[in-house]
Order: sequence, then structure tokens, then C-alpha cells
Amino acid sequence: MWYTRSVSTPTTAITTPSRFLTPQRALIGALLLIALLALLLFLAPAERQLGNLIKVIYLHGALARVGMLGLMIAGALGLLYLLRPSPSLLAWSNAIQIAGLVFFVAHFVLSVIPTRATWGMWIAFDEPRTRMSLQIIGVGLIVVVVRHLLNDHRLSALANLLLGVAVLIMDIGTGVLRHPLNPIGDSTSNAIQLYYVGIMATCLALMILLAWALVATRRAKPAG
Repeated sequence: MWYTRSVSTPTTAITTPSRFLTPQRALIGALLLIALLALLLFLAPAERQLGNLIKVIYLHGALARVGMLGLMIAGALGLLYLLRPSPSLLAWSNAIQIAGLVFFVAHFVLSVIPTRATWGMWIAFDEPRTRMSLQIIGVGLIVVVVRHLLNDHRLSALANLLLGVAVLIMDIGTGVLRHPLNPIGDSTSNAIQLYYVGIMATCLALMILLAWALVATRRAKPAG
């Protein structure tokens, strides 16, 4: 009995709460970030051809990039855990992976609006980036479920690492058919690019806050 307790201790060794970021402050921060995101989208300039539809594309692109970044960061933390096992590293790797996946799913759901408006269909299955998104979502969900069922730390870290590497390879190697590869970045408008950076930074802050909440929830669970 005492041996079992000592084995489970490392998974809950990160029980010390943050002295700076409390659940109440995190909630207030999340509400402020959401309000800031709404304000940025409202003030962001329209585009000559797309009009206000570009604002949906701002958010769509920011969610995609932040989501993939989260999955890659989770992979990097998984690698660090394999090199130097630490409960905190694995907890953050798992949390950032889930948060990144949430944002990436949100980007895909939001994509139906510009896809319908510009191409006349809800989901462009013939578009390589669309198929890439579906593959990332499918494999990501499988990794999360299997990781939860197996509950093996090293396998979890390895799965997170492999998913992060796969996302990086797919992002680099996947081309486009009709979808512009970087419509905001290629814009000649400094205002459009500036607002997009602000929107993406706000989304990144929200993702990190969500990951913190997942880690904090894990810490709050009693030791098994």
C-alpha cells in the first residue's frame, strides 16, 4: 500500500498552486482577452474584395496557427520529458496539446463560413489544407484518448512528440489548390497585418490560459 502511494506521488508532485495566477484572476483574464479579441475584430479593417468577411478569416487563420503551434510546443515538451522526466513537463505537454487541439478544431469549424461564401460549399474536401486539418484533428483526438486510457507517462510523452513532429511536417509539406497559403501575411496593408498580429497574440494568450486551467484542474485532483 505504501509502495503504491510512492509510485503515484510524482504525478501529483506539482500540487503547489500559483501565487500569482488564481482561478478568479484566470477567469477575469480570460474575459478581458475575449473582450480584447472582439474589439480587435470589430476595429480590424475590411478588405477591398472580401469586405468584412476578412474579419472571419483573421480569426480563422489565427486559430489555425495558434492551434498548430500548441501541438508543436506540446511535442517539444514531450521530448524534454523523455530526456529529463518531470511531472510538470508532462502535465504542460498534455495540457498545451489539448488546448492547441481545441483551438485547431475551432479554426476548422469557423472555416465553413469563408468556404461557403467564397467557394459555394461548406467543406472543401478536395483542398489539401482541408484534408490536412481533418488528419490533424483525427490523429490528435486519437492521441488524447489513447493517452488517457493507457496512462503511461513515457508513452504519453512519445505520442505528444510524434504528433508535434507530424503537424510540423504536414504544415510545411502540404500545398494549396485554391486556398491562399498566407493571405494576411501577403497583404500589402500594414493595418491588416498589424491587427492580425494582435488577434493572433490574443488567441495565443487564451490558449496558454486554457492550458494553465487544465494543469490547475489536474493539480486540484486528489492523489489516487
